[in-house]
Amino acid sequence: MEFTVVERLNKETEQLIGAAEASFLQQPLSYFAQHQSEYVYVESPAFEALKMDAVVLEFDEAFEVPMALFGLRFQKKVSAKLKEFLKDNLAKGLVSGAMFAGDEGIWEINISINAMSDYEENQTIEQTLQKLEAFVAKLVQAIEA
Repeated sequence: MEFTVVERLNKETEQLIGAAEASFLQQPLSYFAQHQSEYVYVESPAFEALKMDAVVLEFDEAFEVPMALFGLRFQKKVSAKLKEFLKDNLAKGLVSGAMFAGDEGIWEINISINAMSDYEENQTIEQTLQKLEAFVAKLVQAIEA
């Protein structure tokens, strides 16, 4: 998977900590639990092909789970299919949500990464992004069906 932008940022100030090298993506996903003041912002042509905006990976301190946040460019009318897919394909009891941002015309999606069926505790950041891409590809198929 090709990544065109990989940046580490401070969660509180949104200040750029620095552009991340490709080797950063080989860090375990648990990096964010150990560095809770940071998040990573990632852009990829693969995301664009799925009507996704950039992806943010972070650790949610309140729920103590790793999270993926991204925008999905679909109209509001897909609400039922989108929410049904998330309900059917994410573990129950874990944090996830989808809210339509009418001013931007996109769905704001928050997914607890450990709610995904193929989640592995020791996966890398890059593996997480690849699994997220596959998950969203299935979501897009379900919406467009």
